[in-house]
Amino acid sequence: MSDSNDSNGKDAGGDGQGNSGLNLPKSLTREGHVVWFHEYKKYLGYAWDESAGEIRRAHVSDPEHAIYFETFAEAMVATDRLMGPHVILHAAKRGEKPRLVR
Repeated sequence: MSDSNDSNGKDAGGDGQGNSGLNLPKSLTREGHVVWFHEYKKYLGYAWDESAGEIRRAHVSDPEHAIYFETFAEAMVATDRLMGPHVILHAAKRGEKPRLVR
């Protein structure tokens, strides 16, 4: 099964060469899949919610605080109830430029 959402092998919204036109982050701090809100340049992560007095899922700016999923499927399940435009990025190793997978 391919990670691409496009049957001809191109990255979603891209040209097949990893050029998505979304101005992707330069690197990720760990390997894995992350959910990235490209319009806000933020990741799905965890942050302290003062009003609730607990840690909750939130938009985070720092890729170090993003939630890293081992598989594409786990990242897809996490997007089930998300609002706003988002994509899934993948980096095979720490510090690598991520590629758009959906």
